[in-house]
Amino acid sequence: MPKFVAVTPTYATGDLASILEIEQRQVEDTVADLTEEQMHWRPTPKAKSALDILWHLAYAETKNPKPHSKAEALEGLRAAYDQLQRDIATPGKLDESITWHTGDTIPYRGAVWGAIRHLTYHLGELVYLRQVMGVDEPKYYHEE
Repeated sequence: MPKFVAVTPTYATGDLASILEIEQRQVEDTVADLTEEQMHWRPTPKAKSALDILWHLAYAETKNPKPHSKAEALEGLRAAYDQLQRDIATPGKLDESITWHTGDTIPYRGAVWGAIRHLTYHLGELVYLRQVMGVDEPKYYHEE
């Protein structure tokens, strides 16, 4: 299981590249020790597996085929992360207007925050899958 990371000080800076890096690292750390069998496991037939979740994070808006292995899923996830980091580093990109999936016009910065929130949401799913598989005990950071 990943080590504890104090994200609040980094979030307080508003540094999107650093915030994104933390969330990406936590997702990758959360699946790092899972076997291929565990990556494919689902608690019920309709539930998502860890592999499904990584694919969704990498290709949420595309029709790319689902990966067959953890390595393939991580490759897609890292490619999506690298593209987002390039966008963040592109001068003026964060202030460009885009049309959000709701039809609203927002600055690209909002889409980056959406991607960060998306990673965080699915990180919770991955942690819960670990607990359901019995890999980790359910425990909050403030519990002994």
